[in-house]
Amino acid sequence: MKITILALSAFVVATAPLTWAQEETATPAPEATAPEKSPSSATDPTVSVTTEKSAAAEKSSSPTGPTKASSPAKTTAASTKSAPPTAVMPTKKSTVEATLKDIEDKWEASFMSHDPSVAQAYLGDDYRGVSSKGKVISKSSLLAEIKKDTDIYTSAKNGNTDVRVYGGHFAVVLGTSTEAGKDKDGKAFKRSFRWTDAWVDRNGKWQCVASQSMLLSK
Repeated sequence: MKITILALSAFVVATAPLTWAQEETATPAPEATAPEKSPSSATDPTVSVTTEKSAAAEKSSSPTGPTKASSPAKTTAASTKSAPPTAVMPTKKSTVEATLKDIEDKWEASFMSHDPSVAQAYLGDDYRGVSSKGKVISKSSLLAEIKKDTDIYTSAKNGNTDVRVYGGHFAVVLGTSTEAGKDKDGKAFKRSFRWTDAWVDRNGKWQCVASQSMLLSK
């Protein structure tokens, strides 16, 4: 009996390692499967899938290059093209010639109304002139003649007027005048004169300082 028990025990002990080896071969231990890696995370294991998707979304939404509006050169060109041309030119100032012609015309026209204010404004205090009768006159004597003139004028106009400016502050004006009307006795007259006036610019104001007149016809 003891021999039989010893034999069975030896058999069990001998077959136990074989049984354990078969169990290990039949049921292999599961291998650890690594999670799939995206192409970008293969090089950087710290980058998560969520981070990669966010970066991809930002990259696809952002423009790949500068737009037309962001181009400084094109924006400047567009602004220049759309800007209106400088159509309004600065007002041209009156020339000395035009100014003196205007004064001479006003002076001649003032004889019709016997108004000495024009001569008073534009004659220099040191004015000296020679009348059509050959008489030397001053500013005061010329103003007195205008006031006491009794002729009734229907017209008093200048003809050809030539202005010569020297150095910007001195000018000589040559011209003709024609006056028509009736004298105090009612007799009609038509007189023509040729005259020369010398002008000086004094502090921005032109003044006549000398003149000479010649009677052409009456």
